[in-house]
Amino acid sequence: MKIVALQLSNTRTQSEIESYIKASIDAKAKVVLLGEYLLNPFFKDLEIKRGQKTRVLERIKIETNKILELSAKYNIIIVAPVFEVIKDKIYKTIFILNKGKALSYRAQRLMPYAHWNEAEFFANTLSKHPKTPPIFNVGGFRFSVVFGYELHFDDFWLKLKGQRVDCVLLPTASTFDSSLRWRSIIKMRAFLNNCYILRANRIGQYQDAPTQTLWSFYGDSLFVSPNGEIMDCLGDREEMLVAEINKKYLQEIRDCWQFSK
Repeated sequence: MKIVALQLSNTRTQSEIESYIKASIDAKAKVVLLGEYLLNPFFKDLEIKRGQKTRVLERIKIETNKILELSAKYNIIIVAPVFEVIKDKIYKTIFILNKGKALSYRAQRLMPYAHWNEAEFFANTLSKHPKTPPIFNVGGFRFSVVFGYELHFDDFWLKLKGQRVDCVLLPTASTFDSSLRWRSIIKMRAFLNNCYILRANRIGQYQDAPTQTLWSFYGDSLFVSPNGEIMDCLGDREEMLVAEINKKYLQEIRDCWQFSK
């Protein structure tokens, strides 16, 4: 079965994103994954505009509704990180979209760092004991999702291993000089869980106003096998990764290593 990761920047219009969804369908893919901070602005841009909160919330609602509209038009599952607005609060969420209907997953761990403080910005409930992320079936495969930051925590992966998840979809917004570290962690997680991992990392830039530092989101979207090997990857430009997951190969790897036993 084929699945797709879209490596885009948040400057793409709805029509441009729609063209990639059509291309994914033409490639006979059943699932398409988008990166973090693609459909909505990078949250640090919104920190600066807190004095315009009503206007910002309305803008977020409009942007998030666009992907719901696209999902209603096409027969493909779209996995899209979005900002979810409930009353006057903003949540960091992944929508798993099927024909316009959304299964939502709110991030359970958020970055708390001074230069990247999602924990302070978003209203998500953070837990030391996270719940199992949603699991959904497509074409006989068990899929789940985790946010990029959640990749680093064993709790999530133990739960996914216990649920025999076949493929984890990993939307990210990685920047700075972190590509080698991310590759190492993703390969390790795929190998120890004997599952496929498809990572969609965004591209583009963000100018940090206080420090005038330019943050570059470098791409390097990956498809990693249950044996911990990178089977395909993208560069640092706008691209589409088409990957194929295989039930027979997946079972052979699991039988070989027997980690679940």
